[in-house]
Amino acid sequence: MIEITPLYTHDLKTLARIWSQSLINVGFPCSLTSQDIEEHVLLHGGEPRAILAIDPKGWLVARQNEEFMGFVHCTVGRLDSDGPETLRGIIRALVIAENAPAATAGLLLRAADAYFDSQKGLSGILAFYLQTGYPRVHFGRGAIIGEAWDIMDALGKRGYQLTKRWLFFERSFANPIPEQLPELPRLTLFWQDDIDDVLSLHVRLGKEEIAFVRFMLFPQLADCTHPKSAGLHRLFVKPAYQQLGIGRWLLERGSNLLLARGIQRLLIDVPHEDAAAQSRLLRLGFQESSLRGYSYERPTV
Repeated sequence: MIEITPLYTHDLKTLARIWSQSLINVGFPCSLTSQDIEEHVLLHGGEPRAILAIDPKGWLVARQNEEFMGFVHCTVGRLDSDGPETLRGIIRALVIAENAPAATAGLLLRAADAYFDSQKGLSGILAFYLQTGYPRVHFGRGAIIGEAWDIMDALGKRGYQLTKRWLFFERSFANPIPEQLPELPRLTLFWQDDIDDVLSLHVRLGKEEIAFVRFMLFPQLADCTHPKSAGLHRLFVKPAYQQLGIGRWLLERGSNLLLARGIQRLLIDVPHEDAAAQSRLLRLGFQESSLRGYSYERPTV
């Protein structure tokens, strides 16, 4: 019989082992420690792409005969694009042991529903929305990575519907990238890195800010031999100044600044339907990953 209990401190080592194996299965050779789980998962509030509560009541474990079978991370909060009054239910992660019974995912999702039923004023529930992931774990990718059919089937049975699908692109650089200056004179560029793990570049024309790019820096995990990485948080160019090479220049200059900080890999997520962005990234030297990301949503009752 499977029972659902809170997550206990002595569970962290087992959760780290199971989570590490799930990362290896999708091509990330980075094992997690108990400290990684505590600092970068349980005590991480989703910044900069979301603002999420840190609530131990939403850390739920499935056990069979006292053996750890799976974990679901539930919380409430909002995306950075939401209004301050918005409150969503969020499933950030669902991790299943390889020897877990087939019913494990469904039972954890049922327990998640009970958690959300105890909350007030929720405007729907997001499951695995990419912006609610853990920037320091999973390289910033919060969606279900790859075709996790058992979890997808369990989500469908609980009333969740697939709402978003992402493609992932990445570019590695060991040497500075040649920069092509925009076709616009009198531009000034400045950057900010005073916020932890965030690097921003801003372009001005006179006193007007016309574009910016923001990167998330992913600190190296203790047991990870993969090159240090960063993710693109946001790239924005005002419509009147698009098609002038400003966005390309920001990505190139940003990559060189990242390289100067010891980062050799830039990751970008793109909605599946945004063919124009995908084409631009391929022209800029990015390669498409074979992985896909999926997220789900269901209304509150």
